[in-house]
Amino acid sequence: MASQFCRFAALLLSTSALALTAPALAQETPVDEAPIYLEADHVEDIAGGSGYIARGNVRVRQDPRTLLADEIEYHPDQNRVVARGNVIILGQGAFPQYADEVELDSQLAAGVAIGFATMLENDGRMAAAAAIRSDNGSLQLNDAYYTACPLCEDGEGEPTWRLRAREVVQDADDEMIYYRDARLEIGGVPVLYAPVFAHADPSAERHSGFLFPKVGVSSRLGAIYQQPYYWTISPSQDAVIAPRIMGNVNPLIYGEYRKRFWSGFMELEGSYTHEFDIDSDGEHFGEETDRWHIFGGGEWAINPDWRWGFGIQRASDNLHLRRYDFSEEDKDRGAPIAPQRRQLVSQFYVDGRTRNSSGLFAVADFQTLATNSDDDIVPSLAPIAHYSHVFTAPENWGRIETSFDAASLRRDVGFDYDRASVSIDWRTRWTMPAGILVSPFAQARSDAYRFEDEQAGTSDSVYRTLGLAGADISWPFFRPGENVDMIVEPVISYVSASDDEDAARIINEDSLSIDLDESMLFQPVRAPGFDIWEDGQRLSYGVRATAFWGRTSQARLFLGQSERLDGSAVYNASSGLLAEQSDYVVAGSIDIAGFDAEVSARIDPESRDTNRLDVSLGYSRPGFSTDVRYLDISDANVTQGAQREISADFELAITGNWSAIGLVQRDLDLEITRRQEIGIRFEDDCSQFDIVYQREDLGILDLGPSESIQFRVTLFTLGSVEPD
Repeated sequence: MASQFCRFAALLLSTSALALTAPALAQETPVDEAPIYLEADHVEDIAGGSGYIARGNVRVRQDPRTLLADEIEYHPDQNRVVARGNVIILGQGAFPQYADEVELDSQLAAGVAIGFATMLENDGRMAAAAAIRSDNGSLQLNDAYYTACPLCEDGEGEPTWRLRAREVVQDADDEMIYYRDARLEIGGVPVLYAPVFAHADPSAERHSGFLFPKVGVSSRLGAIYQQPYYWTISPSQDAVIAPRIMGNVNPLIYGEYRKRFWSGFMELEGSYTHEFDIDSDGEHFGEETDRWHIFGGGEWAINPDWRWGFGIQRASDNLHLRRYDFSEEDKDRGAPIAPQRRQLVSQFYVDGRTRNSSGLFAVADFQTLATNSDDDIVPSLAPIAHYSHVFTAPENWGRIETSFDAASLRRDVGFDYDRASVSIDWRTRWTMPAGILVSPFAQARSDAYRFEDEQAGTSDSVYRTLGLAGADISWPFFRPGENVDMIVEPVISYVSASDDEDAARIINEDSLSIDLDESMLFQPVRAPGFDIWEDGQRLSYGVRATAFWGRTSQARLFLGQSERLDGSAVYNASSGLLAEQSDYVVAGSIDIAGFDAEVSARIDPESRDTNRLDVSLGYSRPGFSTDVRYLDISDANVTQGAQREISADFELAITGNWSAIGLVQRDLDLEITRRQEIGIRFEDDCSQFDIVYQREDLGILDLGPSESIQFRVTLFTLGSVEPD
């Protein structure tokens, strides 16, 4: 027939008769009653007039659905559409659906498919020998599988992983995918079996269900199996409940809770068990008691500029976190007071910041995790407060900052400490002839102190007024070149500060640890707190040099020193500032072609010994990356003696998707490897598998060294297996 070689355009089929209908009418008709449009190279009646057969580039459309096929049969009296050959269905979801043959109702919604396949959100893929689709969009698949891995176009080879099952149901209402007789295949090889299994549909944002288990083996804890369950309590809150079974010790329960409020959030996590103390071999000793930890925090907006919040970090004993392989460092939730190493802090705070002012009010309590420390002598902050406001001075006269600071420290054993300070600070910057930059500054401050030791029956009150003035002067030189541009900048700073006649009566609480570096060298007040005042005159000088070449490569070097012209030595011997001439400060960095390095050092001006050296090296290229750090604190004045440590990590591609990973941290003074890891990693577009051997020796006698093998598995769209 001649019509076999021409295309019928906009040919409309209704469920009762063939008629022409304007597209505008179709748009106004409900979906279930909307007309069906058919395009094909050839259309003919079925014998007896019971329907139509269309062949060649067939396109059937009923908004919002479109069906493409090599051939279709349409039986309006039976409410049936049968499509064969390269069938594609569009509009049933976010992605096309494919089949060898389908039979649908006349609305193209419900039906049966043979040789079915479809894409899902987040690169999910499903395929089945047969599929049944209901009116609400749910799918029942027989002899089916699910994966997030790319499939070979030629049909050869196996995906990295897939879930295969006798029956799979994708429930559109529950946003879940359910499996019967499910097995997990890795590279086509079955490795796990479950009579029933379920996971959230990849298109679902949040849904309750079991997460992948966490597994491993440890010399201290034994074989480890932890099964997390994710619970979506409401649209604004969820929780994870994760019992952990261990071979050498009693079970432990771990949990997380999160909640969003219209003006903020709250997060909590914790663990609980009832157990004896355990050493590195899993041996029990001590007393059986409740052991737990809780970390968390929350924050709420008072208005666009101010917020209030809390943070909680507590453990039942010093070693609970390390015994059960929890990190002692909690995640950053925005709380202003950060704990030091091997320390936990619980706090309540109110703080805010505007364009010209900032403020903070906080109370905090600390728990030390060091086995040789006593919480009774660790102070609580009750409270600390700060408020500052910056005013713009007249033109060319910079800015003026006024501030108020207060701190109150309370101890169970020892003295209590109270301080209040008010200060005014002025600074500006002038550009002089020849490009010389002059930055004069001045500061005035008044402090009021009270110290009291109830057990000793002593107390003291101190009032002092302090001030300083000075200027920073720099003269940058720029030299452009054909390949390299350079900036050389000599810098000099002069400070004259008032005497502190009451220095001997003030107990130093907030400036105990000082380590001279480039950022501190030119500060008018180099003490990090208020208790130490550096009186007299001093001169600081140095030179910065920076080179730029290429698009991103650069190198930087700084060398400087400080000299006390008069006044008292107020810093400790390990600060680098005790002598009249400070240690030399050296800092440098380079970034070129995937290689970067940073170095900072303090060098004794008389002996030329390096009192402190910190070197970091990094290299990253496709197939290999590494970071190395060397730390050497050899200053003889450091009370805990010399400290030399080296740490490194790497990832090296072996072949294809396989790579080797490793980490080492070694104490060179004690000749102890604190931590080491070595493992292999497989990574592709849909998964990551790590098998890692780990050994730790933290030098804690009650804990001892431990060894473990960890299995870390990530199957994209399904979850992960990795340590807490």
